[in-house]
Amino acid sequence: MAKKILVIDDDQEQRGLYAELFRQNGFTVYEADDGLEGLEMALAHIPDLLFTGIIMPRMDGFELIHNLRNNVATAVTPVILFSHLGREEDKQKAAKLINVNFMVKGYDNPSKILQKVKELLNPAKPKPVVPSDDEQVGRTTI
Repeated sequence: MAKKILVIDDDQEQRGLYAELFRQNGFTVYEADDGLEGLEMALAHIPDLLFTGIIMPRMDGFELIHNLRNNVATAVTPVILFSHLGREEDKQKAAKLINVNFMVKGYDNPSKILQKVKELLNPAKPKPVVPSDDEQVGRTTI
């Protein structure tokens, strides 16, 4: 089953660009044009990742994340907070939030964003520890 991404941004062109990028790479994509609609869709569809802007009508990206973190179904859902401003105060605020990644429009290109999405949705699993031959048969090395 394809991983679900919810793209939230009031800029229809930007939202469409990233939604299409994610679709072309095999993800199921939902779109919302502001934070309030995004919250409603997140609670209805429980996405595997949220890709959201910060400055939006009705509810900004930070308020959206706050609301999502207060719901058990979305409490740890990874979020990419995507800003065209790249303000230091926004970066610092995002750094204090659980499982939130900050990226900047115009600086972080689509391939870098796609790479980050894939990392967040498919985290590297630790390699299993394979016991040595001596450990497998219960021998002790002296």
